[in-house]
Amino acid sequence: MTVKSSILATSVVICSVMMVCLSQAQSGTTNAQQLVNSTVRKNADIAGLEISATPAGKTTCVTIAATEAKDLGEKCDEDEFAALKTGKPYVEKEADGYDVTAPLHDESGKLVGTIGIDFKLQSGQTDASILQRTSEILKQLESQIPSKEFLFQSAP
Repeated sequence: MTVKSSILATSVVICSVMMVCLSQAQSGTTNAQQLVNSTVRKNADIAGLEISATPAGKTTCVTIAATEAKDLGEKCDEDEFAALKTGKPYVEKEADGYDVTAPLHDESGKLVGTIGIDFKLQSGQTDASILQRTSEILKQLESQIPSKEFLFQSAP
């Protein structure tokens, strides 16, 4: 095998692996993506949802599941890092609703990442009511997460 064909073969393998991973995430086949999809279906007040975590062997937190495929792979921002560091949710009121970033735990209480929730604007909403709603959604999600590794695995 020549050096040129070896480089080509390596490039094909790398490209194939990347395409499989991207395709798997976009098609909703990871457990994390399955959780996002089912949570949005069950909660009409959610406009958008994403889960961010640091993949095994990596040092950077990224979006691993989202309602918008374009968000997949984005590096965590200040909101996510603040939620990870403080262990508390960050609430931001926007013109079209509320944006909440909160720490995400597995069913045993171990920190596994963050969740970002965009709530549709509704009359009577307050920071307190949004925090309560976030807590309810977190309880739904966290009871379904046995471990951080689970989030990255293929859904059945």
